Amino acid sequence: MWKRLALILGAASISSLVHAAEISRTTDSSSDFIIVSGVLNPGDEATFRKIAATSETAIVVLNSEGGSLETGLDIGKAIRLRGFATAVLPDNLCASACALTWLAGSPRFFSEKSRVGFHASYRLVDGKASESGVGNALVGAYLNQLGLSEQAVVYVTSAPPQGMEWLNGQKALQVGIGFQPINFPETSSSAPPVSNEPYEPLRVVTMFYSALSEADGEKASALVVPEKRGKGPFNEQAIRSFFGAMSSPLRLDSTKLESQNLVGVTYNYVTSAMRVCRGRAQITTTYEYGKTLIAQIKALDGC
Repeated sequence: MWKRLALILGAASISSLVHAAEISRTTDSSSDFIIVSGVLNPGDEATFRKIAATSETAIVVLNSEGGSLETGLDIGKAIRLRGFATAVLPDNLCASACALTWLAGSPRFFSEKSRVGFHASYRLVDGKASESGVGNALVGAYLNQLGLSEQAVVYVTSAPPQGMEWLNGQKALQVGIGFQPINFPETSSSAPPVSNEPYEPLRVVTMFYSALSEADGEKASALVVPEKRGKGPFNEQAIRSFFGAMSSPLRLDSTKLESQNLVGVTYNYVTSAMRVCRGRAQITTTYEYGKTLIAQIKALDGC
């Protein structure tokens, strides 16, 4: 079953080039799969519910950088309501809002090579990331609805707002997060390919600046390496506050691939104080977990 699914995902992921998550359904002789891949955006929960309504029982396969907290929780509630399982394949990423969605599965599948990562909902206080009481209250209520133990709720909501808490089998057992392992054949000849997307620095950088123009901190942060989320320019609330107060929203003027991993951009915006910025930046990208992610931004013009 898992090998067949990985083959399907490996073929399908190449065409996943849109900004919203790709949500689709596929079946084999024994299983029904709903595949959720990409950044979670508002509205994806409606798409998921529509597809889920066509299935009596399914395994929801997650391969997402994260994104909208509310969307992740809403998809998770739909999964629990319908009694679906969830899975994260080896070497695939399911971080932040996606990890909360994964928790809704019954059962939950993952392997020691699956990258399931939590971090707290946060806001910016005196220039530093601080846990958001409102965000964590929503998460806590959701986790209680899932029937997780108090120890598991504390573990998930106590993850650091700066950085990522990666789940492994031992930690899951310690805090009472039940799961079933995904076991592929050991021989390399029969091991399935990883469900990877192509390396596309220009596309991801364009998506990132599009999120900045919309002051969408969750979408922008989801395109950053998980270890840097919540820090400095990658803090969701900082992005919402700064770019949401513009007199003229950020506009991306140009992108140029300067080397394999480096993208140069030019952009402009007008602040609420009517300061005009015509800026340039160099963005370093990396390829991790089968996804293109932003590792560093170097502003060249002081804005």
